[in-house]
Amino acid sequence: MATIDDVSRRAGVSRSTVSRVVAGNGYVSESKRKAIEQAIADLGYRPNTHARALRSNRSNVIGAVVVDIGTPYFASIIFGVQRAVRPSGKSLMVSSGYADEDQESRAILELIDRSCDGIVLYLEHPMRPNVVEILRAARIPVVSIGKDHCPLSRGNVVLENYQGARDAMTHLLEQGHRDIVYLSANLTLGDSQERLRGVTDALAAFDLTLDNIHVVFGMFLERFGYGATRTLIEEGRAFTAIFAGDDDIAAGVYEALREFGRSVPGDVSVMGFDDAFFAKYLTPPLSTVRQQVDALGQQAANLLLRLMDDPTSGPLSASVETSLVIRTSVAPVQPIKEVA
Repeated sequence: MATIDDVSRRAGVSRSTVSRVVAGNGYVSESKRKAIEQAIADLGYRPNTHARALRSNRSNVIGAVVVDIGTPYFASIIFGVQRAVRPSGKSLMVSSGYADEDQESRAILELIDRSCDGIVLYLEHPMRPNVVEILRAARIPVVSIGKDHCPLSRGNVVLENYQGARDAMTHLLEQGHRDIVYLSANLTLGDSQERLRGVTDALAAFDLTLDNIHVVFGMFLERFGYGATRTLIEEGRAFTAIFAGDDDIAAGVYEALREFGRSVPGDVSVMGFDDAFFAKYLTPPLSTVRQQVDALGQQAANLLLRLMDDPTSGPLSASVETSLVIRTSVAPVQPIKEVA
């Protein structure tokens, strides 16, 4: 394996000159830089990042904890984080917390143990006091996404869940729907709390309350939408519209309605939330609330980089707006058909 000394001999320059080029700091003439870059390419030289981290006391690694990297939603957030940190020359280390307090604590401690220079957190539970103290001692800057469960965060990025849900419910009400089912994820999740608040305020603008609609709590999963919709139909509940807490839930709603011969939007209008990649490919295309998920990650990483450059800055904050996407799954209310 080629060493920095091999590169300096090949390029005909000093070891320190090669180091400046590799580190990206300090002046090096253009001719010497080109010679060094050519020598690096010819020899296949790769810097010893571990040794550089020991010398600089910086790992050049950003850590991130999200709920589940295996889902498209959180993968998009990580995509946004990486898009921000790559140009800064930093690497990314990611772990999932699975909305579980034990797993979230473990993920955070793993990133601290690996000497991450900063951490982006998307947590569903308040950080445990012992983890807070370990993080405090490590003096690692933190930025949170969504509900801020870390008392040491110096930055926070939020999605406009409230306004998105309010706009979506308002649209259903403006179409004349009153027999509405809202399929919400469990209120232990921060996004669900804000979306339910938006739904509540949209109803209030029409002199209605949550008691005037039917709310079912579950998880952001397709099987929840499917099972809840089947139960509603089997129990004989009358409804003209379903507002699904996210597009995964909406996909399950579609399947259950299809099995019972209910058409969308002829019999039941369906509204989603997220504008997931598949929303426009459902039949009919799903009306939903668009959020730029990758922007959550990108903005969080940008705030973190600012804090790393200037630890005295902060607290910093940013928000990502939502927008209503009207497709063909929502129509004006139709009289409920009698079902034999």
